Amino acid sequence: MARKAKSTKPAGATSKAPKKRLHAELENDDPNQQQTILPPEPCTPTKQTGGRSGAEVEYSAKKTRKRTSAPTTAPALRSPGLLSRSSHANTLSSRGLPPKAQKVIRENEADHQVENMLCANIPEILQQARPHDEPRSELAIATSEYICADLEWRISKDPNQRVLRLRKRAKGKQPDTATSTTNDDSKLAALLNSMGIAAANESSAELEGKLAAEFSEFQPWVFLSASSGKQNERQSYPWIQHFHLYIAHLIRHYLGSVQYGENPATASPRLLLPYKRTDTKYKGSDDDTRADIGLVSRSVGANVAMVDGSAYYNEVFAVTEVKASSGPPRAASTADSGIDTSQLDGDTKQAFKQLFLYSRQVFAEQPDRRFMWGITICDNHIRACVLTSSGALASHEMDITTAKGRCDYIRLLVNWCLCDWHQLGFDPSVRYCESERGNGYWEIDVPQMATGDAGMESAGSRYETQTYTITGACMAADHLFGRHTRCFVATPKQSTGNQGKVLIKDSWSYLGRHQVQERSGELGEIAFLTKINQMVDEHPEFAGTVPRLEDGGIVRLDVNGHLEIDSVETVLGDLCRHLPKHSSDYAYTHVRLAMTPVGTRLRELRSVAELVVVISDALQAHKAVLDHCQILHRDISENNIMFTRSSNNIHGMLIDFDNAVDANAARNRSGPVCTGTLPFMSVNNLRKAKVPRTAVDDMESILYLLIWLGVWGITTEHRKQTHDKETQLIEWNMDVGMAIRNKRLTMSSESNLKDLLNDFYTPPVSELGSTPQAQAERTSVIKEYNFLKKLVLEMRKVIFDNPNIPDNARGTEKRPNSKPTMPISDEDFIDDMVKELGLSSILSSEGEKQEPVDSFEERANPEVARKIHEDVVRLLRACADQIRSMS
Repeated sequence: MARKAKSTKPAGATSKAPKKRLHAELENDDPNQQQTILPPEPCTPTKQTGGRSGAEVEYSAKKTRKRTSAPTTAPALRSPGLLSRSSHANTLSSRGLPPKAQKVIRENEADHQVENMLCANIPEILQQARPHDEPRSELAIATSEYICADLEWRISKDPNQRVLRLRKRAKGKQPDTATSTTNDDSKLAALLNSMGIAAANESSAELEGKLAAEFSEFQPWVFLSASSGKQNERQSYPWIQHFHLYIAHLIRHYLGSVQYGENPATASPRLLLPYKRTDTKYKGSDDDTRADIGLVSRSVGANVAMVDGSAYYNEVFAVTEVKASSGPPRAASTADSGIDTSQLDGDTKQAFKQLFLYSRQVFAEQPDRRFMWGITICDNHIRACVLTSSGALASHEMDITTAKGRCDYIRLLVNWCLCDWHQLGFDPSVRYCESERGNGYWEIDVPQMATGDAGMESAGSRYETQTYTITGACMAADHLFGRHTRCFVATPKQSTGNQGKVLIKDSWSYLGRHQVQERSGELGEIAFLTKINQMVDEHPEFAGTVPRLEDGGIVRLDVNGHLEIDSVETVLGDLCRHLPKHSSDYAYTHVRLAMTPVGTRLRELRSVAELVVVISDALQAHKAVLDHCQILHRDISENNIMFTRSSNNIHGMLIDFDNAVDANAARNRSGPVCTGTLPFMSVNNLRKAKVPRTAVDDMESILYLLIWLGVWGITTEHRKQTHDKETQLIEWNMDVGMAIRNKRLTMSSESNLKDLLNDFYTPPVSELGSTPQAQAERTSVIKEYNFLKKLVLEMRKVIFDNPNIPDNARGTEKRPNSKPTMPISDEDFIDDMVKELGLSSILSSEGEKQEPVDSFEERANPEVARKIHEDVVRLLRACADQIRSMS
């Protein structure tokens, strides 16, 4: 993609491949450390700061790299250049899971996604890449027709094709007829001539030699038949690679001089070239999965050849997953349009599963990726797939052994080479640029606040943006479906006044489709933050404990001259009807916010005392937001509580109101919901209990967070020593059912919780030495963690055994409902009599019996929740006040 703001090259000019690959090298001695949200000072164009506790990121010149559609190609910075994405094994919320367990979890998740998030056999999906404007659409059609004709002409001349036709006739079958018996390019040449486009300066003989060579390499693929027997997966890799090179040669020859204008997103066609390495682990991957074949974008004037060297997730356009069927090649499926995956064969499901595993890596590594294209190939059958936040849609089977299947796939490839950049899934509002010195940097456009009412977009308001220069990043979109949240640290490109660093949050919010269509309605987190900021203005004591919204709104894209809201509905149009049922009434909509202050993650804390102060501040903000704004957070985790430090003072901050809800809204009272991060989710949340989510759920999450940090360590040095620790805490992150059972059991009594607290971090003697000073330091650390243990025990009492709440709301298990009121002596007497007589029931008649009550559900009572909320906040505030008074 062209990252320059304006092209200065004349039509027909081409550029040499850039000589540098911007490659991030992190200077960090902690292999278990995550990226921080607060990098050092904003970098210059020659340096950028990664997300790890002040580690500088140096860009070294390594290997040629381009991902562009323009003749002047700038290397696309891999996401770790902004953000060094820690491996999944090293993230705090994944602690305790060995690599094999993490692999199983991801594979199970991919299996679930294939079964529930994918709809197949949708031929219309191929039209999503058709160029929007008429001239390019005509050019794509003419180019596709000529390439199809050329290929069919070659096939008709091949002796293998004649043998196949004779076999089909002998069996009484109609042979597959070629679409053309000539490779005459006069029709395409006439169209190019009318558009003022000249073919590349190479002789017909030279082009024919290249095409013939490529055809000879992939012809076994187009001649596959039932008599070919079972295929080897690796055997088909070169066939697929050379097929794409054949297409690229023709695109380069005929469209190499095409120029559409100065818009970087449409400056010229592009080539899609395969990596030379197959079945390889891509750079930027946080696991050991190996992708089969990757396609990357190059300028139309680039040399047509396989891309040598390492494969990078940050530059790949589409990943191709190849499977060899368990039997011989078969005919293409004739299943109905829009089938669910229950009708797909096992090989096809496995191909989609692998494609999903690779695609999540692409979303994490490419900061400008909105949605993805992917390809599955099972023997002779090709499917194209679009993966969006709301779900995945796959095409029908394109059989490479038939003229129709070949032409369908060729049309798709040509459309990919000619369409707008945003149709490939990229975001034109996130741009890679080069300074005059040739140094690379990223820019991002943030919608300015709407001029209408707070939290609402005015239908007549103008769409204006503020451009920011990204100086670092702190969160990657590490999931295949959902919000795709990314966070960047940035400064305004045109600073005015005292504007400094901001945190930019880029995500896809789950908004009602009617809100998007009407261009109105609450914008989720924007509306909440607007309301919260108004509260802070009235109560300045909470300033700095919640984010302040500087800019924000729905992202819009220029689609063929018209500004369109960037949403899944805009991407898929009428095809949204094929999305999973739970997405049918909603559309993920692209929202971007700029906020201050920029905080630091909890892992950068230096002591237990700092942790307690930060948690206390965040809880006071939580209570103020609930009391004054009626907004319930619902997503307490280690990522959503931050801190800021000034001189010797430290302050906590509650962030990320993307999952927040109006505490009084009907949607909070009806239907089960499940939001949050698995290890920190409350029991009611985990089991999707049909009761309202309340502040108690968030208080439970705080308790689990403190336990989690206590076991794995508060500081960086402590976490280094717990990386391979064996603890029952692993069950909190393995499975929802296991997490529910373990949390119920652990919180059922103080003694059970103490068993878990024995896993709290304890500094080994060998780490600190035997000097008096080292012993004193070790003793001090032990005292701090013992204090945290006492705080956790007290919080358990407040939440689960609070004497100020009804008996039914205490504990963790279901219990019989309260008995009718009577003198205690009489009750004891009746109980003794029942036991003596061997009766199984007590007191009441059949009509007086009551169902057992669930203490977790009882704590969802508004009055009970309010009391527990107040007591937890009061407890933490008392501890924090004492710590502050001693410092």
